[in-house]
Parts: sequence; C-alpha cells; structure tokens
Amino acid sequence: MSDAQESVSAYAVQDEGGIGPWIRDQMQLLIDRSVSSPIGFITAILMLIAAGTVGFLVGVLIMPYWMYRRKKYLGAFGAFILLTCVVVAAIAPVIQTVEQDPAAVRVAPYTKASFSERFLSPNADHVMGTDNQGRDLVTRIIYGSEVTVLVGLGSVIATAILSTAIGLVSGYFAGTGATWAMRAPSFILAMRIPIPASMTGPGLAYAIPRLIASFPLWWFFALPFALVVLAAQIMIKIIDIGTLGLFNSQIEQAQDAVLRDLPSKGGPVPDVDIVLQRIVDVWNAFPAIFLILGILAIIGAGGSGFFGVGFGPNFGPQANIGDEWFWQVFPRTTTVILTVALVLAAGNSRIVRGAVLATRAAQYVEAARTLGASNVRIMVAHIVPNIMATIIILASLNLGAAVLIEAAISFLGFGIPPPFPTWGRDTGGLALLYASEAWWLGVFPGLAIMIAVFGFNMMGDALRDILDPRLRGT
Repeated sequence: MSDAQESVSAYAVQDEGGIGPWIRDQMQLLIDRSVSSPIGFITAILMLIAAGTVGFLVGVLIMPYWMYRRKKYLGAFGAFILLTCVVVAAIAPVIQTVEQDPAAVRVAPYTKASFSERFLSPNADHVMGTDNQGRDLVTRIIYGSEVTVLVGLGSVIATAILSTAIGLVSGYFAGTGATWAMRAPSFILAMRIPIPASMTGPGLAYAIPRLIASFPLWWFFALPFALVVLAAQIMIKIIDIGTLGLFNSQIEQAQDAVLRDLPSKGGPVPDVDIVLQRIVDVWNAFPAIFLILGILAIIGAGGSGFFGVGFGPNFGPQANIGDEWFWQVFPRTTTVILTVALVLAAGNSRIVRGAVLATRAAQYVEAARTLGASNVRIMVAHIVPNIMATIIILASLNLGAAVLIEAAISFLGFGIPPPFPTWGRDTGGLALLYASEAWWLGVFPGLAIMIAVFGFNMMGDALRDILDPRLRGT
C-alpha cells in the first residue's frame, strides 16, 4: 500500500469515531454539490447560513453552562453577558414599555421625552436617571443593546467570511505557479495596437511605443467572448441538472465540437499569495480609525437603499423612525458592520493564512491531491474544517473589539444616526457638556460598554484556551 493510500485509510479510520454516518454523508453530499455547479454552490451557501444561524442560537444558550463545566468561570461569566445582551436586544420592546396616551401620536419608548423630568438623578422611577430631554436612560441602554449585538455579531461574521476567503486562497496557492487560457477566434487573438516602424527603434524614447505595441489589445475583445462561453456552460449545466442528466452526453459532445476549433491563448498567472499579501500590506498601512471615519464619511450612515447600505434600490429591510424590534434595527447598522469588518479582516487574514499553510502540508491533503481531488474540493472539504477552530477563536476575540469600535465611532458622531440610541453616542455629545451637573449621563452607558467588552473578551480567551490544543489544560 502506498503512502497516499495509507494516509487515506488512516484518515477514514479516524473519521469513523466522529459524527454519525448520516450527518457525515449529508455533509459530504453538501460539499460535492457545492463544488460541482453554481446552483449547488448557492444552495450550499444558503444552507450554511441557515445552519449557522441555528447553531449560533444554540451556542449562545449552552455556552455559559459548557464553559462552567470546563471550569472556565470567567469565560462562563462572559458567555452569560453575551446571552443577556442577545435576550435583552431580542425582546427590548417587551421588557421596556412606556405608557402612552391612546389619542396621541405614538412614539418609540427611547424617544419619549418629558421636559418636566429633565436631568433627574437616579431614583425609584428612573433607576439610571434622565437626560437633557427627560428620556429614561434605562430605556435607551436597553434599546442600545440591539445595536451592540447587531454590530458586534454582524461584524464578526462578515470579518470571518472575508478573512477566511483571503487567507484560504492566499495560503493554499502560496508558492505555486498557475497559468490561464482564453479561447477566442484567431482574428481576435491576433489583434495588436499598430505602431509605425519609425517609432520602434532602440533607446529609451522608444520604450513607451514598444510597450504600447505589446499591449494585449485582443484581451478586451476576447473577454466578452469568454464570458459568453462561460454563461453558455452555466446554462448547459442548469439544463443538465433540470433534465436529470438525460442529455448529458449529447450536450458534452456539442460543447466539445464548439470549443475544439477555437484557438486559445494564455500565459502565467502571478503568484496569488504575493499579490494578495501586498494588497493586505497596503490595507494594514491605513490607521484603523481614519480608515473607518473615511469610509463612513463617503458612504454615509446608511438606512436606505439596498439592505440599508445607503445607496441603490430600496430593496430589503429599510430603517424607519420608531422601529423598535431587533430585526427592524438591522438596516441602520449595515454600513457600520461592513466598515468594521473591512478594518478587522486584514489582520485576521494573515492568521488564517498561517493556519492554511500549516494544514496544507498535512498528509491527508497530499493524499486527496494524489487521488485527483480539485483545488476547490481540497479547500472546502479538507482545509476549512481543520482551521475552523482558528476561525472561531478569532471571531470570539473580535467580538469585544467590534463593540468597542462601534462605540468609538458613535462617540465621534459617525455611527448609527439618531434618534436611535447607542451606548457610544450617549457617552459623548451632551453627556460631556452636562457632565458637571449630571454625572449619570455618561457613567451608565460607559459601564454598559465596559461590562460588555470585558465579558466578550473573557469569553474569547476561554474559548481559545479550550479549542487551542497548545493551551488546553493551562
């Protein structure tokens, strides 16, 4: 038996002791479908999103008990804080209602003001006091937890997806050369920019004309042709799936007959790892706070447009004044989530790349490559599951950072637009102006931020100790 076969056998034996056969078969089927066709890939993404949502809810519920059983008491405390924030954010309109006159225009509880109750210190009716408009701080902190949970978890998920994609591609193709080819008619591939012979002599003055003459003008004309061919291949795949493969052989013969007579032209592809890492270097060169403020100043605070990103057609959930429920607040946070994810993903992609480089050298990856598995299948079926612990640890550690970043940009006035409350905005602005006579304006929102960030960081540290084999038992 060869080394590759031994590695496969060892991996198969080890896999028998894991999850049940039915779950393993379903996961294998999902992987096969996702790497075989565009429709399968979209279906797999939707299934993973649904499974991830359910898994997150279950994880939030059992995380405190699980960490307590593992004797990670600070981590259990942090997980309990996360659970409390999620529950409070989800049912905020239920636990914090405000009596209103039925004949009056209904307003959201967090905007209900009473100028006769301005600057009330903490008392029995207003446990944390009121602000300069007579709004109850407890109500604003409870509703502000929705922004904290949405921005924190949304940024973590978006960061994990973006950093994993960059780190996975960069680490897997590091040091490997690749080539590309494009099929098109011969007259397109032969296109060149005409340059007179008098301008192609030796010397530096003729360097630019020679460079222009060597520019692959045919590429611009061949690219639409290649896209049409790709679209035709996708349509053929869709027809093949819809007909359950009844015309598979005829379709393949027709496709081969069309492409056989088309010449192709190509060349080497630059090292993907080098290109991506240089982009990440430039990405990391920008100071985080200036990058965040610059992006938000350009794209705005969102709330309208495509899923609340601030531009495009008004498609998907839209932010409205007076929205209270958890899912109604989401379009207010879209641009902040994307901005925070862009800032955090650059550094995380380096860590994911290192994990991919270590996993790529494993024997089961070499065995899969020897048996003819494609690059996509190796990355999806063999590398991603084995770096999932690293991704989860990074996500848990980024949760506190995302909440702190959101609080910072809200403090500076670039976060979620008013009148919806956020903890960061309530610690700045008028809270600083009236701090000498109303100390509670900034203290209680600041305590909420501190407790949330402390709890999330403790949970992340405990999760790292549990999932990292090198720290297990410390």
